[in-house]
Amino acid sequence: MFSATSIQLTTAGRPIGIHLFSIGQGKDKHRFMNTRFKSPLSLVDSILDRRFTDWLPIWVMVIQHPEGTYVIDTGERAEASHPAWFKTAGSLPGWFVSSQFKFSVTRDQEVDRQLTALNLPIKDITAVILTHLHFDHTDGLYHFPASPIYVARPEWERPFGALPKLFPPWFRPTLLDLDQSISPFQKATWLTSSKDVALIHTPGHTYGHCSVLVKTDTHHILFAADICYTQQQLLDNLFAAKAASYRIARQTYAAVKTYARNNPLIFLPSHDPDSATRLQHLQPIP
Repeated sequence: MFSATSIQLTTAGRPIGIHLFSIGQGKDKHRFMNTRFKSPLSLVDSILDRRFTDWLPIWVMVIQHPEGTYVIDTGERAEASHPAWFKTAGSLPGWFVSSQFKFSVTRDQEVDRQLTALNLPIKDITAVILTHLHFDHTDGLYHFPASPIYVARPEWERPFGALPKLFPPWFRPTLLDLDQSISPFQKATWLTSSKDVALIHTPGHTYGHCSVLVKTDTHHILFAADICYTQQQLLDNLFAAKAASYRIARQTYAAVKTYARNNPLIFLPSHDPDSATRLQHLQPIP
């Protein structure tokens, strides 16, 4: 349903490839995507809601950079199509996930096979970068047992809403300290020595939530993960349910908008159906 997109740009005159593909699709409760309350009531409101959204993508981004090939998040796995899969996370988390979300993922849509279709075998992946530890961003980790995997230290040390029983038993990521800044983002770290790909702290959805910023010669691209569901939510100052902190989420919204006023920023949330179109046509935040 959600077509993959690949573009070629340059950074400091060197070629860089950006790929965006969806690991199947998911439906969320309508009031989870669009909360009426910026408080713990948001979760109650979502649970009581009987309406689901239309199908939404689960985007994974791949950066083919002169210094290496980076996979940003890993998406879902085919087992998520069956609600019983989530029971392995525990009875209460399993009930919550299976009652609030629906997934449709085939084996061919998983991250390893989509990488193969791009002629990018997993053995050639330089690193996997996780924006945060929620299951729909980590369930594909089992394809990467020998790959370096990076997580921001604040996300690992203060997880919010993670389901560690779904992690592969070998999962021990390298933790990245966000000890630099990229104005107006106060915490960040460069992932490349050329300082054109960075992991930046964009909390709110979780306390340690991060996004990946790619600076090219013509545009800046922000794989925004779960800052919000859609670009329109950002522009309208609307929020999803169950945020770790709505106060911090507002600060992240403000930082993204400030950055976009000063740079041609293409904004790509993980579940925005229009992310691929904006990337394909290089459409920055207006």
